[in-house]
Amino acid sequence: MNKGRWLHYLALIWNILFRRIKGVWFYKIRAVQRKADFRTHKNIKTTPPESQPKNQKKPQWVIDKIIYLKAHLPNVGCGTIALTFNRLYQHQGQTVSKTFVYEKLKANQYAVAVKRRAIKRKKPKPITVNHTWGLDLTCVTLNKQQHLVLGIIDHGSRALLKLQNLNNKSALTLLRALVQTFKQFGIPKAIRTDNEACFNAKFLKKAFWILGIKPQTTNIASPWQNGRIERCFGSFKQLWRQVDFAPCCDLQTELSRYQTWYNHVRPHSQLNGLTPIEAFSNKPHNQKSPPVWVSDWDGVLSGFYFPD
Repeated sequence: MNKGRWLHYLALIWNILFRRIKGVWFYKIRAVQRKADFRTHKNIKTTPPESQPKNQKKPQWVIDKIIYLKAHLPNVGCGTIALTFNRLYQHQGQTVSKTFVYEKLKANQYAVAVKRRAIKRKKPKPITVNHTWGLDLTCVTLNKQQHLVLGIIDHGSRALLKLQNLNNKSALTLLRALVQTFKQFGIPKAIRTDNEACFNAKFLKKAFWILGIKPQTTNIASPWQNGRIERCFGSFKQLWRQVDFAPCCDLQTELSRYQTWYNHVRPHSQLNGLTPIEAFSNKPHNQKSPPVWVSDWDGVLSGFYFPD
């Protein structure tokens, strides 16, 4: 029994001594390693990252993009141009300031004017005749009274298919006018209108679905998305204001006279000199028949008509 106790005491003493020796030994090893690491890190020469020069010259494509943005956004300032450029091309590692934009635009005013001229003269993409129609409403003044006018134009041939006075703009009235136009010129694949309530009525959309017509509605306050009929109305009103109509004249008669002149007499620049009806029917004018001089609305509507 005494021998077993002595062995037990010796084991306890040995464990205590071993733990102390182990702690001191590991502490010294760790201290030596830390000193070695510090000396190694101190001897390493770290090279600072290369800093980009502050006044580095911008590549030419940056200047070209600034000219491009100014040509497409002529009514905004240099600050907006700079912010727009940075939002579009910051991921490519290039940013510009308002001062930089001002200096480059001042030095490239002629390039901006040339770019804007090219944008204005760019021809739109050709569209198949009788594929898409543009439909809209406008108002004209006659005898000091406002009258509602419906206009329908074919995008491919610029033919003014309908110019009619309407008593109201209900969906049923619009559908009646469209059915008359369908009987005369056929059914298009799509009809583009703005977001006015009369054009988006469920009754009208249901009729389009039955006839296989795809309705195209422009965004809010975006008349340029239906630009062909808007441009047609602009030309019509410009000539309408030049005429002093008699009090007894009929509105629909005057609208029909303008529609005839627009389709049969007035050549269109985007149609290679053809009239809208010639482009719609794919039949150039008859060169054998002598042209007839046409003048209407006190000379406001004038030109040569080539009979078939």
